Amino acid sequence: MKQFRILSMLMIVLISSLSFVSCGDDDDETSGDFSASIAGVYTGKLKVGTNVTADAYVVTVTKVSSSVVKVTADFYTDNGSENYNVTKEGNQYILSSESSSGINITVTGKAMTISFLNNAGSMTTFTGTRD
Repeated sequence: MKQFRILSMLMIVLISSLSFVSCGDDDDETSGDFSASIAGVYTGKLKVGTNVTADAYVVTVTKVSSSVVKVTADFYTDNGSENYNVTKEGNQYILSSESSSGINITVTGKAMTISFLNNAGSMTTFTGTRD
């Protein structure tokens, strides 16, 4: 009976230790060089509403620091570019800027989506991929 008790305690310890083990690769990155992961030239279509206005529209993303990128595109009126902070949620990178809060930019894999309301009040959307 004493041996059975020792074996059952040993099994409980073994099972409980296995249940508390997790893989480090399962954890999402909370920091890192996100800018390098999304930097490049994205080509795709620019739509205003449902009308395609440019079939070969180009958006360039340049690394400024590990968490900041410069996005260059013709739809920026001032100097043709804007700096964005980069965060990662799951497998998606989200670009945000205090000065361009109305522009939503996401990158998933090699695909980029940009959406914003233009001056006429129409939804403008860019969808493109990185080479």
